[in-house]
Amino acid sequence: MEISNALLQGQRGRRLLWEFAVASEAELIPEQNPHPLFEGMFYASYQLEKVRGDGVVMFGLGADDGHKTSVSVDEIAELLELTQLAPVTEKLLISSLNISVNAARYWQEPDGIDTLLDSALLRPQLLRIAEHLAESGQLEPWFGPLDRNAQYRVKFEMPEEEDNTRPVPRTGLESLLTWKEHVIVAEARAAKSSRKSAIGSSSGEWWSAPSLFLDPTCGQFTNGQPVGLSCVEDAFGWERASTILVDIPNSARVLEISSAEQWVNLCHDYCIEVTEQKRHDWYHFTGRDGAWVIPDWLAVSRKYDAVHLSIGAYLALAGRSLTVNDTYATLIAGWDPDTTYWFIDTLRETEHGQDWTCLDVNSEDEHWVRTEKSAS
Repeated sequence: MEISNALLQGQRGRRLLWEFAVASEAELIPEQNPHPLFEGMFYASYQLEKVRGDGVVMFGLGADDGHKTSVSVDEIAELLELTQLAPVTEKLLISSLNISVNAARYWQEPDGIDTLLDSALLRPQLLRIAEHLAESGQLEPWFGPLDRNAQYRVKFEMPEEEDNTRPVPRTGLESLLTWKEHVIVAEARAAKSSRKSAIGSSSGEWWSAPSLFLDPTCGQFTNGQPVGLSCVEDAFGWERASTILVDIPNSARVLEISSAEQWVNLCHDYCIEVTEQKRHDWYHFTGRDGAWVIPDWLAVSRKYDAVHLSIGAYLALAGRSLTVNDTYATLIAGWDPDTTYWFIDTLRETEHGQDWTCLDVNSEDEHWVRTEKSAS
């Protein structure tokens, strides 16, 4: 998959490109000076969401004038073309990726920025950014297969009352059986509601990954930080976490999802229908009112031990309505970048653990730092 084209194909990839451009503007223009690119998109996305009826509110100094400010997609394109791009650094890439992941929301319409970035008028400018990033060579590891030597489990510190509700650990097979039973029951319950229209105010389970039933692993950035610390869709604002290195068996059969065709073929070969339980949320997100399927992970486990979605594949595929056949489509949703779901029980945690603390939590400056272990 060509990196620049992959970034343009996906909603999350386009958001990464946009955030890199905004970060470039912030780095190259003094803070006290106007930032026309950031400000232009702020007003354009606000007006779009306001017209759409999203219930957005603008307040504070300059709000009266801001309500009247209109910025077109053509103007955004001109601003993007004029924006000087900063040298590519891992810090800027990770920050842009984190913001893109945090903006994903499959239970309602995409936010104003994601909606505007889908405009064909912005493709030439976004392509310039994509080529800038691709030429740096720093994105190549993001499109690679599972790194078997650097797989981590991330355990976020939960409030005590939530921690007590965690399910009892199961084997991989037990987890998959529970997952499939849950999907079947949820589909039957949703069908009983007899909702004739996909338009409504209720929401259901919008994810297609078995995220509540299997214990995943993630890789790490070149700076040593496990990807799963910061790149979490619909995160809960965790402030503390621990990570531990996991031994991966050499014999493990890992299915790599690196293209739309691979995910679609997976749905062809091992599918389970989820139309009734996903239709409402995925209609609002994609605009498609039709039948949906996702992979049957229990069936997949008969051939594979795990499924891995790289960062690059996530940027290209997450949130795209992918056609399976004339009747069904599918969606990758709730599957964090560089996450691998394991169906086997032979993974072993090593003694290489690390504690982490999140600084500037719930802001665009949010980042994780290693916590020094106290002396015993």
